Amino acid sequence: MSENKLRNREVIDAELQKTKAELAIAKHRQAKLLNQIKGKTEKERRHRNIVWGSHFEYLIREKLNITKEQLASLNDDSVKDILNTLFSDSYFRRMMQNILTEKVNPQSPTEMNKEHS
Repeated sequence: MSENKLRNREVIDAELQKTKAELAIAKHRQAKLLNQIKGKTEKERRHRNIVWGSHFEYLIREKLNITKEQLASLNDDSVKDILNTLFSDSYFRRMMQNILTEKVNPQSPTEMNKEHS
């Protein structure tokens, strides 16, 4: 009987070691996948920042008739000041909230202006 118990113990120990090795492999695989997800979301964020930044530059140039040279002379603090000025306006903030929360029935800016008149 003790030989049988010893064998059972060896089988259990071997299975435990195998399970620990599988767990280590699974944890490594999970970490690798999480890093891939993180890399993709960072790439998407960088792309979004580039697209939004270029649209911001376009709007400044077109709506304010600023030359490329004037635009190039803006520094980070100037851009922060522009954005802070925009967002300090309560009408602008309300419009932004409407745009960001409007999902079901999109309205044109003209329709939104009629509501606020």
